[in-house]
Order: sequence, then structure tokens, then C-alpha cells
Amino acid sequence: MAIAIVTATAVSAQEDKMVISTVQADKDNGYEGNTATRCGIKFNIKLSGVTKVELESVDGNYLAGTASFKKDSQGVMSVDKVENASTVITFDSNDKSGFTPGKDYYILTLPCDLYGGYRLSIYRNGLVAHYFGVHQEVKLGTFISPVDLVESELAFDKPDAPLVEEGRPKMDSKTHSLFVQYRRQPTEANKQALLHQMEVRYDKVVARKKNKLRELEREARTYNIVEHMQGIVDEMVQNRKNRIQQQFLRFIDPRKDENPKDAWMVLRGASASNAYIGYTPVTNAEYATFKTDFVYDAGKENYPVVNITIAEATAYCNWLTAQDRKHIYRLPSEEEWVLGAGHMPKDVAMNSNRIESDLTAVDAYKQSLGACGGIDFWGNCWEWTTSTDTNGQYIIKGGSWDSKRDDCRSEKSDDVRTGTLGYANVGFRVVRTDVSNDR
Repeated sequence: MAIAIVTATAVSAQEDKMVISTVQADKDNGYEGNTATRCGIKFNIKLSGVTKVELESVDGNYLAGTASFKKDSQGVMSVDKVENASTVITFDSNDKSGFTPGKDYYILTLPCDLYGGYRLSIYRNGLVAHYFGVHQEVKLGTFISPVDLVESELAFDKPDAPLVEEGRPKMDSKTHSLFVQYRRQPTEANKQALLHQMEVRYDKVVARKKNKLRELEREARTYNIVEHMQGIVDEMVQNRKNRIQQQFLRFIDPRKDENPKDAWMVLRGASASNAYIGYTPVTNAEYATFKTDFVYDAGKENYPVVNITIAEATAYCNWLTAQDRKHIYRLPSEEEWVLGAGHMPKDVAMNSNRIESDLTAVDAYKQSLGACGGIDFWGNCWEWTTSTDTNGQYIIKGGSWDSKRDDCRSEKSDDVRTGTLGYANVGFRVVRTDVSNDR
């Protein structure tokens, strides 16, 4: 079998070999036609002034190098070994004014699994924008395309600006369209289409995280930074199904807040059909209304109440329930707490990592909102949940003032405490549901 050898300037043939250069150009006005021995990515950009495109596999799979091939029992050829391998390819325009808008260009690559994601960086007028593609594979004889690239949604920035992975990306046009379609016609087909698009969106966020990891592997001065990012990526991959399901349930919950001016936030996606969650953790002043002999330091009325056991927190909830014929009050499960908090934004402002010397008022960092619109989900004090581990220890969420930032992440699920004890950095938040749904 003859496999094409591809360089930046020429194409020739050699038995069972393929050579792909890390630096390519449109000198020959792009590749014309798809033969069985070539593959890669085709792009077509309508913007003017684009002078360079850079391609990278976020999973570290090889895109360029000298590849030898092997044949399986079915006679199908696949890459065996790659010498001088690279995960990055640069494709330059020979014209100083850039690529011709609306024209097809072909970046030649090795056959490569890009299901986990790839970065396509577009350089224009001294700035760069990054597109991330997922769920695609480059096979011999095929050229994939960034099918959902919307040029109007590209965000251009300086090339040396850090690649920030957004905690909560803005809704793109396709997701918005599918969301509107589902709201108008909530059929199973429309539901599955929207769910699939949310899976794509989630995997694109993961791809950005992976790309940041690749960048750190090349540039970080200490391994601890790389290890930290690897942990975040691993967690997102491991909990993919649960996190997408939580996001989806929250996303399609049609409820509106019955009383936007009160201290209860709609807990979207919760299994209890009319669940709300507290805007903040329970404060000293609120707890003292229940337990009249409770004493706290002057001036700390709005601080979270701590040193409270599970039984004491439950008693407070039961007290609230006794005063309200329409609702039941209780501690949240871990799942409900995560639904309320949502994913912790990367650069969220919060009381953690000892930036304060102790607890602060629950509204000290009120600019940092959880998914439900509540505050103080991350840092300041841990919060009890009713969920337990295999040893009967209660799972706590959100971290505290003396926690590392990483320990405050909503998805972290391995911090537990003994429910019969109170702790100086553990408080609680309350969930409210309708009586008819919980009794």
C-alpha cells in the first residue's frame, strides 16, 4: 500500500509511510480532493485578515511526524509507530493579506482520534481566537471540519493572553435555538436533541481544560500546578454523566420564583417539584431566633452559624416547619446542594485559602452567585448535607475560610464529618419544599 508523504512544500509517495510536517502553508492554494491516502482538517473562514491557523490535539494525540502503518486482521490500516511526533500543526498563509475568505483550505494530519477535542486557533490582525471541536475522528481518506464554528461568536484576544477556561460559558446560538424549540414543544425528540447539545457543550469545556493542561505541561515551572489541573480534568471526565444530567435538569426546569424578594431561591432540577434553597447559610441571628439561649459575638449577627450538629440543624428545620403549614424545611442532600451551587467559577471571589483570618459575614462576597442565585456557597464555612459515605459519615460541601480553593469545588465529594459533633468551620443551609410533595 502506498501512503503519501506530506511535507510543507511537497507531496510524494512511499510504501506504508506517511510524513506530516508541523509547519504547513497554502502555497499550493490548498489541497484539492480527498484521496484514500490523505486526511486532516478542512477549514473555510469568511473573515478577512486571517494569516495563520494552529491545530492541537488536546488529548496529546499525534497529528504530525513520520508514521509507519500496520494492518489488522480485517485488512484495515492504522498507525503503528510515529517518529518525530508532534501534537501541534501550524498552517500559514503565504499571502500577507491572509487566506482568501470563503475558500476551502486543508491541514494535512496523521489519522487521529479527536473525539476528546482539538483546538483550532485563528490568528487575525495581530489577535487570536480559539475554537474547540469535539466528537470527531480523522480517518485515512477523510477531512473533518469544525462544523459548529460560528465566526460571530469567536472572541479575539492578544496572542500572549492566558487561555482562560470559562466556568460558565455563555449560551451559544445553537443551544439557545434547541432550548427555545424544547420549551415550545417539549417532545422526547426535542429533549434528546437539547441533551446531546449540552453534552457537546460540556465536552468543549473539558477540551479547554485539557488544552490548558497541555499548556502547563509545556510551560509550568512546578509539577504541582500540572498535577492540580490534571485532577480537575480527571474529575470532570469521571463525573461527566452526573454533571451533565444536573446541568440539564436545572436548564429545563421551567419554574419562576414565586416571591423574588424573599430569601428562598428556586432549586432548579431538584426531584421535589417545588424545591427552594436558602439564599445564604443560616446565620447566627436566624439561629438565635430558634434557640433563645444561643450566644454569639457582638457584631456577628450576619455570620454563618457554626458548631452545630446534624441533630441541631435538623431541629432548626423542624422548628421552621412547625410554623409553616404549606412547607417542609430540611437539610439538602449532596445532589440538591450541588444543584443550588452549580459549578464553581475558576476565578470566583470567596473566603478561602486563609485570605481572611476567620469567618466573614455571609454577604461579604455577595458578588459570587451560585447557579440558583444564592450566595456564600464556596468558602467561609462548610455546609452539612444529609448524604453519607459508606461509613455513615456526613458529606460536607463548599469548603471554608481555611480550605484550599480546590477543596471548595462543588464536585468535591470526599470531605466528611461526624454528624454528632459540631465544628468551628461547618454550618448549614436549608431546603424548603411543599408539604404535598414531601409528606
